[in-house]
Amino acid sequence: MIFKNSVLLATFSIFSVLLGVVRDRLLSTHVGVGPILDIYNASFRLPDFLYAMSLAFVTAGTVVPFLTIENKSGNVIDSRHRLSSISLFFAGVASLFGIIIAVTIPFYAHFIVPGFTAEQTVIFISVTRLLMVQPILLGITSLISCFAQMRNHFIIYGIAPLGYSIGIIFGIIYLYPVYGVHGLIYGVIIGAFISLCIQLWSLRGTKMLEVLPYFSIKHIKELFKLSFPRTGVNILSQLRTIFFTAFATTLGPGALSSYLFAQRITEAVTQVIQQSITTASLPVLSKEFVENRIHEYRRVVKQYIIILGAIGFFASVTIYSLQDLLITVLYGNTPAHDLIAFFLIGFLIALPLQMMIGYYTISLYSAKDTKSVFYSNFISTLIAVFVCYSTQQFGNVSLVYGVIAMSIANFTVVSLLYTKKRLL
Repeated sequence: MIFKNSVLLATFSIFSVLLGVVRDRLLSTHVGVGPILDIYNASFRLPDFLYAMSLAFVTAGTVVPFLTIENKSGNVIDSRHRLSSISLFFAGVASLFGIIIAVTIPFYAHFIVPGFTAEQTVIFISVTRLLMVQPILLGITSLISCFAQMRNHFIIYGIAPLGYSIGIIFGIIYLYPVYGVHGLIYGVIIGAFISLCIQLWSLRGTKMLEVLPYFSIKHIKELFKLSFPRTGVNILSQLRTIFFTAFATTLGPGALSSYLFAQRITEAVTQVIQQSITTASLPVLSKEFVENRIHEYRRVVKQYIIILGAIGFFASVTIYSLQDLLITVLYGNTPAHDLIAFFLIGFLIALPLQMMIGYYTISLYSAKDTKSVFYSNFISTLIAVFVCYSTQQFGNVSLVYGVIAMSIANFTVVSLLYTKKRLL
């Protein structure tokens, strides 16, 4: 089941990556690596932070185990009421926080992008406010996809992200020439809406309208107990991303975009392979844990940890040997070629570790253990910040050191916590 669904998801991920390649190539050639693209990339930081704050309520790692509940007879109970409760809760809370961020952002924008000029900062505030709609749309989409994953319906789940990329590409080609950087943001919002519309199709036949707008505070309390450490993990992850963004803006124009372009090359590997396997594994591992088949649970985790680590190593070696060709194909003959290649080295060193970290994380989530993942992320974040600041005088390489140190620390801690965990 895991292998079959992994192949299915990997197929859709390949299409998603190809669209991502088109998107990044268009950004590089139509917009160019420089101040405008830096503003566009930085504008995602606060919307992503809002998404991270609520991610525990909308992501499969928490929601699928929460929805997978058995009755006394050992049968999985109807989860539509639980889905209705958390959907309404998320929509209300995310909207409220989105408004708060949009109103207050002028007071702290300069801390997020300290390297921006005053003019860049004004534009950054404007486009960030506009982009606050995106995490709400993506959050609702993610919730619906969790319900689909629990039922092992992965086709619509795989198609939905394609709509997001198509919207962004539309914005680059048709809206950017007319509206500038705001046109890029319009494309993002259009893509998020298309993705939601596609994912809604997975609810056909479930009769969700029979239970909407059902709401129970009991369900929210139950999810809070499970998701609170997960929320901490998501917030830590986004704070780390915000830190890397802020740090990159101090390294000069184009540094942030070059850093992100390099990151997306290795993210393509994790998206196609790691995320496909972890997504397909989650409902299986959750069921193994609920039914107390711990030996089988451990066997599956060990098997895929080894597989992902080996694939990550092979991918790193292959990408390194082809890096010049890849950068040219993906981003054209950009003046930032050498800087992208420089940042790419750090991500390639970290890739095998990141591949294994992802599966350790999902295995702990399926066992309803979010605390261990929080501890590993907290420690690795502190180490990343320390390494970046302690080597800041060396310039761009300090960012590379931070990425590598973070991955080593995260892998070491999460693997130790998983090994020592008692599941029985």
